[in-house]
Amino acid sequence: MAERRRAPIVVGIDGSETGRHALEWALTEARLHQRPVQVVHVWAYEPVNDVLLSSSRQIHRESRELVRREIARVTEGMDELPTITQASIPGYPAGVLTEVSENAAMLVVGRHRGGVLRQALVGSVSSACVRRALCPVIVIPAAPRRRTNTVEI
Repeated sequence: MAERRRAPIVVGIDGSETGRHALEWALTEARLHQRPVQVVHVWAYEPVNDVLLSSSRQIHRESRELVRREIARVTEGMDELPTITQASIPGYPAGVLTEVSENAAMLVVGRHRGGVLRQALVGSVSSACVRRALCPVIVIPAAPRRRTNTVEI
């Protein structure tokens, strides 16, 4: 039981505002329950598409930098941070996140706004995590769209 008590909170980030909200939520929860946080960014290298743009080594380096940058941005000004570990892992996001979180206290992911077509074509990482994860999954919603109150005449 003591091992489960110290299980980390795993949070998936992607450099988006919603990912930062997920990280912030995970850090707050970790402080409340005295748990470590494992921050994970999942990336993919597709040689056909990326051969002219960059190598897998460069994409991995950029992923590690994204993780460092996002942690620094979210933790700026925070006191009493929990232990934070970082991971940059190649693969399919939902598969990697559910595997990494197998023994976690929980998995935290952001939910991006997307229409039905996007969901049908690309799928939803947050939905896949909810279906596959062996631990509780917290899904942080995307910020609501701002409405403009303009009247056309």
